[in-house]
Amino acid sequence: MQKDAHISIIQLIKSGDISVQFEISNLRAHRDIDINIRTYLVKSDQFTEMQAQIMHLNTEIQATQNVEIKQHLDNKLQNLLEVEKDFIANTLYLAETLSKIEPRSERLALAIQLFEEGKIREVDAMLSEEDLLNDQFFLLAWVEYQEKKIQTLENDFDHILNQNSTLDWQ
Repeated sequence: MQKDAHISIIQLIKSGDISVQFEISNLRAHRDIDINIRTYLVKSDQFTEMQAQIMHLNTEIQATQNVEIKQHLDNKLQNLLEVEKDFIANTLYLAETLSKIEPRSERLALAIQLFEEGKIREVDAMLSEEDLLNDQFFLLAWVEYQEKKIQTLENDFDHILNQNSTLDWQ
């Protein structure tokens, strides 16, 4: 069953329509992956460059008569096919990560937008682990601040209630 190609790959992962682990196991077993993933990958310049290199190597292999050169080109092709698999797997892992986070900062919202546009390299650079940890620490500090604000308001409310109940008895 083919899904709507206009639906975001992140949304398909979020909804459970695409299982990252299942797709990666298909990829590693040389089976087809979901058409929505293939459709998405075509948006990526990095992926289309790899595809062009693979096609070029296949053409060179077919045109070459020299066995040694053919073997060398075939080794190069096999390495590139492994790089392609890794790229797809890493893209799926990135999509899975993006499907789990709420874009609570402009940077995360931009990262999701760039990912949807197929700018995987840019997103990967944008979401370095150190930066994510800094965002996480900021968000944790902000949550702690909000919790303290709520506690203060609750304490003030309790104090006001206690004053009012004391006034009622007098």
